[in-house]
Amino acid sequence: MKILVFNAGSSSLKFGVFDTGLDDWHEVDAEFKNFKDVQCELHYWLSAEKGKRRQQLKPVTNVNEAIQAVPALLAEWGYEDFDVIGHRVVHGGEQFSAPTCIDTSTLPLIEAASALAPLHNPDNLAGIYLGLQVWPDKSQFAVFDTAFHHTIPDVAFRYAIPERWRKQGVRRYGFHGTSHHYVALRTAEAMNRPLNELRVISCHLGNGASVCAIEQGVSVDTSMGMTPLEGLVMGTRSGDIDPGIIGYLSRQTGLTIEEIEHQLYHQSGLLALAGSADFREIERRATEGDTQARLAIDIYAYRVRKYLGAYTAVMGGLDALVFTGGIGENSAMMRQKICEQLEFFGLSIDADKNRELELKDCQVQVISSEFSKATIIVTQTSEQLMIARQIYQHLRSVDSSDQ
Repeated sequence: MKILVFNAGSSSLKFGVFDTGLDDWHEVDAEFKNFKDVQCELHYWLSAEKGKRRQQLKPVTNVNEAIQAVPALLAEWGYEDFDVIGHRVVHGGEQFSAPTCIDTSTLPLIEAASALAPLHNPDNLAGIYLGLQVWPDKSQFAVFDTAFHHTIPDVAFRYAIPERWRKQGVRRYGFHGTSHHYVALRTAEAMNRPLNELRVISCHLGNGASVCAIEQGVSVDTSMGMTPLEGLVMGTRSGDIDPGIIGYLSRQTGLTIEEIEHQLYHQSGLLALAGSADFREIERRATEGDTQARLAIDIYAYRVRKYLGAYTAVMGGLDALVFTGGIGENSAMMRQKICEQLEFFGLSIDADKNRELELKDCQVQVISSEFSKATIIVTQTSEQLMIARQIYQHLRSVDSSDQ
């Protein structure tokens, strides 16, 4: 079986083709990123080219345009032959906890969830609409970021709010579930221990960022909430704030709720702290002595460190701390800053291993010192591969139940 996967994020589009008959499944691994006014970068790897990773500039300026460009690229590369299409969908609400076939009954429910993830679900839907238009004869499935977090207990997902609000679906859902699940499995493999014996904290740090506490293989808490706005400082999102700020700003400035919400999603986070949402630029400025950039990095690391301490307490200890995502994988400075004040509960990073780290092809690298009581790991995430695996497993389970 061959599966085409769309993974539309807030600042990038990843897509891939996976063949379940191959040892590692990968046929195409591609990403549009670093969108500018007139172009973006396209990074891609094709199995036919035997491991060569290429990069091109494309006249594509946003995620939606990137989605529209995919069919022509697949035709150009010779990978038009596939059986099933999978779509990452950020928010599935309370309805969806497993891969779901997209049809006339499920599509309206996915569309309705856009109100809960306005920065993400519309782009996810753009991929779905394209798939339905270009490949109407192919089965299409949605895999939800929120699904992995359906195991979070009441004590963690309930907000202390009026019951009538809770009946409207107001609760913590959590996101990046596909990524957190994948890196937890990779961590167990690397440690040669069953995942159901481990207490893992997964840090997905990128333009969107979240932390997840994974105990005995299931999510027990996560930093994002009802929407992807809660939790850590992100590229353009505020993360945790006092909810009273919204009413205060509305009264004092005359801003509407919609205007405040837009600014919390699009004009806050690192962008508000340092004038840029590009962490590479912020890190460069910080090394050159820019105090604004240094403070932004300190605030970002501080917020992550708070969650690490909280989740270690929630699980009664920690066996592995995992970094993934664009910042988690690539910034030795950020990993060092996050870990450097956690020695009190036995977490010790090896500065040389951290600084000299080079990741390739979803490798797992250990950067903890020999004295660390918990293993510190860095790995590339592979949400597209995890989506393909989940769809394949779902289809196999459906086939077996029909026999």
